Formats: sequence, C-alpha cells, structure tokens
Amino acid sequence: MDNKQLQEIKDRLAVLPALEHRMESLRKRITEAKNNVNTLLRKFEAETLDVENIKKDSLTNSLRKLLGKYEGKINKETQEMLTAKLEYDRAVENVKVLSEQESELKGRISELNELKRTQENELAKREEFIKNNISADSFKMYMEIEQEHEFLFGQVVETQEAIGAANKVLITADNAMEHLNKAEDLATLDVWLKGGILTHNAKYSHIEEAQRYFNILNSQVKAFETELNDVNMQASYLSCEIDSTTRAVDFWFDNIFTDLKVRDKIQSDAEDLRDLIDKINRTLRILETKRKELKKNLSDNESRKADLIASIEI
Repeated sequence: MDNKQLQEIKDRLAVLPALEHRMESLRKRITEAKNNVNTLLRKFEAETLDVENIKKDSLTNSLRKLLGKYEGKINKETQEMLTAKLEYDRAVENVKVLSEQESELKGRISELNELKRTQENELAKREEFIKNNISADSFKMYMEIEQEHEFLFGQVVETQEAIGAANKVLITADNAMEHLNKAEDLATLDVWLKGGILTHNAKYSHIEEAQRYFNILNSQVKAFETELNDVNMQASYLSCEIDSTTRAVDFWFDNIFTDLKVRDKIQSDAEDLRDLIDKINRTLRILETKRKELKKNLSDNESRKADLIASIEI
C-alpha cells in the first residue's frame, strides 16, 4: 500500500467518530421509542377494553339505552380507542424508521471499522519496519518520540495522582471546617447565654471530631506533598499549617480558662484551615492546568509518531 492509498483511508476514517456518536444517540432514541410503544400499547388495550365492556349486556348499559345516552357513550369510547390506536401505530412506525436508520448506520460503521483494521495492519507493518532498521534516521526519530511519550504519559499519571490527593485533602478539610463552625456557634452560645452542660458537651464533641479530621488531614497533606514532589512542585508549607492546628486540643483541654478564650481559639484555627483550603485550591488549579498541557503534549507526540510511521513506504 502506498502513501496515497493510506491517506485516502485516513480521510475516509475521519468521519468514524461522528458516526459512532450518532449511533450512541440513535440507540438511546430507539430505547425511548420502544418504551413509548409499550406505554401506548397498554393505553390502546385499556381503551379497547372500555369499548368491549360498553358493548356487553349490563344493568348500567341498559339504563344508558333507556336514557338515550348509550350511543353517545359508545361513540366517545370508540373514538378514544381509535385515537389510542393511531398513536400506537405512529409510535410503532417511528421505531421501525429509527431501526432502519440504525441498520444503515451500523453498516457504514462496520465498513469503516474494517477499513480501520486495514489501516492499523499497514501502520503496524511500517512501525515494525522502522524498528528493524536501527541504522536509519527514522529509527532514531521513532525512539526519541517513544521516549518522550513514556515521559509524558508518566507525568500525566503522576499529575492525576496529585489531583486525587488534593481532592482527598479538601474533603477532609471541609469535614473539619464543618465541625469547627458548629463548635464556634456553641462556644458563642456559651459566651453570651451560658448554654449549660449540654451545650458544653456538644461543643467539645465537635472539637474532638474536628481534631480527628485534623489528624487525618495531617497524613493526607504529607501524602499530597509527596505527590507534588513527583511532578516537580514544592509545597512544604502545607504540613506546617496542619502541624500548628493539630495542637488545638492541648490548648482546649489543658488551658480552658474562659469560654471566650475557647471561642477565640476555635476562630483562629478555623481561619488557619480556611487559608489551607485556599492554598490547596490554588495548587489544584495549577495541577489541572498542568494536566491539560501534558495531555495536549501527549496528543501532539502521538500525532508525530503517527505521521512518522505513515511517511514510511515499505
């Protein structure tokens, strides 16, 4: 196969993703249309049963005939049955039309997939040819592209791991903040209204829960820092923020002089936690931008590789 034929195949395959997307959408429409058919069939059967019941001899129907209302009733029910039948027939026809479209589209996709296999086989032969000719310039270019691909792919994976670690930190930080906010509300109640033993116990229950999340947060932030190092980003300040916060319980339980001091300490640590969340979010945005750039570079790398392979004639 020469390069002209290979390019013609590539041009024909350009429409394949759009056709596959169209097929996915079409199959959803077919499923909805079939469900509609079943719904309208039940409606038609119910209307048919109403007509049959009116035609049966019964006391109610006899009274309708005596009162001159029988014809009107049977005409009304018959009309509703015919309308239901018309709606059902239209729905059935719609499914038929959609199924014909699916069949036609399936044939086109099948033909293109066969062409795609031909292309893949040809490109595999050309790639093997490049690998077996180590003295050729194309081999050197191929290996450089492969090495770049391996590096970029590794960076994408590492960046995704860092993003996952950042999201875990944010979830835990949000949980800690929720308990700090509740503890602050109860501490304020203690300051101004002397909420009593129940308020006091509830306040320290939230403080303990916040401390539990701080402990989790400390480990998660250290793991996040490790992930950042793997993508050549430094953020050593993060652990320092958590270390200062995890000492909160010692203050609360060893130095409880007044409710006001407790409330001030809660507010201080909540502010530190908000600062930490802001820093994590800023770092996360940088990571997401980095991942986007890496994926673009990886896509460009794959395009260069494809172009190189396609340019070789065996």
